[in-house]
Amino acid sequence: MTRALLLDLYGTLVEPDWAALTAGRDAIADRVGVPRAEAQSAWTSTHEARMRGQHGSLEGDLAAVLAKAGIGSEVTDDLLAELAAFEQANWRRGVRLYPDVVPALGRLRRAGARLAIVTNASAEAAGVVPALGLDGLVDVVLASCDARTVKPDLLLLALSELGIPRAEAVLVDDEPAQVVAATAMGMRAILIRRGAADISAAGDAATAVVRDMSEVEVHVPALTGPRG
Repeated sequence: MTRALLLDLYGTLVEPDWAALTAGRDAIADRVGVPRAEAQSAWTSTHEARMRGQHGSLEGDLAAVLAKAGIGSEVTDDLLAELAAFEQANWRRGVRLYPDVVPALGRLRRAGARLAIVTNASAEAAGVVPALGLDGLVDVVLASCDARTVKPDLLLLALSELGIPRAEAVLVDDEPAQVVAATAMGMRAILIRRGAADISAAGDAATAVVRDMSEVEVHVPALTGPRG
């Protein structure tokens, strides 16, 4: 019996335009007078802490990035608020839903599945969920920056919120390592490989492989259980 699907975000439900996102961050570097290469290095070196929400907010993340780039003492609250608004807008513009997602989520919910978005994401990356209206299409949204832990532990938090045991849940993710971790935890898992010409050799015998969300339902035909 499958009662819940845990859904990864990036590469599964949404597609980032990395060129546009990087250009936006270059604009932030230009705004504060930091060489772009140094700013990109600061974004990279703070990634793990930002993904775990260790700075408490997007403004806190930006302060950490700028401090790493060597200008922390010169940054005001007003400037952080300005940069945070810019970065949020940058991600809203730079991330789009895959066209198969909304119809597939609707069909899964009508079939009785409980749905959770479970994502390793920093504040700006997680912010696209409400911006794209995805929070209204699922039962639970868990981002690592809010929960302050990452997958696979984040999967257990999602199951707890849904009230669903591991054996009745399926993870859909584009990262093979997450699929392996989920199956080791007693869940079923589906590996999504968007754009793959051939999926026949992907994954292993215990893992279903799909090209997009429209194919997921084929691998969870026993959807059942009350909504609530």
